[in-house]
Amino acid sequence: MNAQTIEAEPAARRIAEQHKPRGPIGVIRRYPIISFVVLACFFGWLRYITAYFGLGSNPENNPLGPLAAALVVTACQGRAELRAWGRRLRNWRAAPKWYLLAILAPVVVHIVNVLVNHLLGAPLLTSAQLAGWPEVLPSFLVLVVLIGVGEEAGWMAFAAPILLRRHGFLAAWALAAAMRILWHLPLMITGDLPWVVGIVGNAAFTMVMLRVLVASGGRWTLAAVWHAGLNAVGSGFFFLMVTGEDKARLGYLLAAAYTVIATVVYFAGRRSVT
Repeated sequence: MNAQTIEAEPAARRIAEQHKPRGPIGVIRRYPIISFVVLACFFGWLRYITAYFGLGSNPENNPLGPLAAALVVTACQGRAELRAWGRRLRNWRAAPKWYLLAILAPVVVHIVNVLVNHLLGAPLLTSAQLAGWPEVLPSFLVLVVLIGVGEEAGWMAFAAPILLRRHGFLAAWALAAAMRILWHLPLMITGDLPWVVGIVGNAAFTMVMLRVLVASGGRWTLAAVWHAGLNAVGSGFFFLMVTGEDKARLGYLLAAAYTVIATVVYFAGRRSVT
């Protein structure tokens, strides 16, 4: 290495430093995951914030918050990253077997939970109650956009790939689960989401979705479809048919079911790479 090279390196570093974005954009570029979590919570909790100041009532989480946060953070990374994320969002191609799994698995889990709940004392659903099942389909289609894309475009299409590149699978899961749980915190505080479901259920669901993401070659849309089906069949149908202790038990069963599934897919995934 000659003297000219030695002189050039500090100069190159100075030029690079001068062109580094400063202010909020610079912070977002250096800390994309932290910035994403902060913005996802800000956008997601905005209705609670405005309600605190007397603007509006009956607040709830905005499911488009993670999508908006991912858009802001990705845009701050540069055009190349924004285009890559946009291509990922538009790519819904996956083998039919994966979409079949994403559609049927939430339905099967809920049906099993309803039957177990009946064995534990809940009344069996009547034919009149079950007659409303066709309403699940339009609800599912709406939730694919609002919750499936709104949330999973942030959790699975943006944050998960970064976490999996930077950390081992367990560490990536712990961080991904923590941010999903944190985002749901207002719902747990207000009682709209039971704490067991909000913490245990979200942690287990994140494990399952990460395993599906890895096994399918990064198909984040499977999480979008699965999440929409989970809510459409659960909170939008079966959970409306029970009250009191029976409804609370159904939530515990849901968290327990996903914990079992998460444990199975985790160890199955470990064996597949050994």
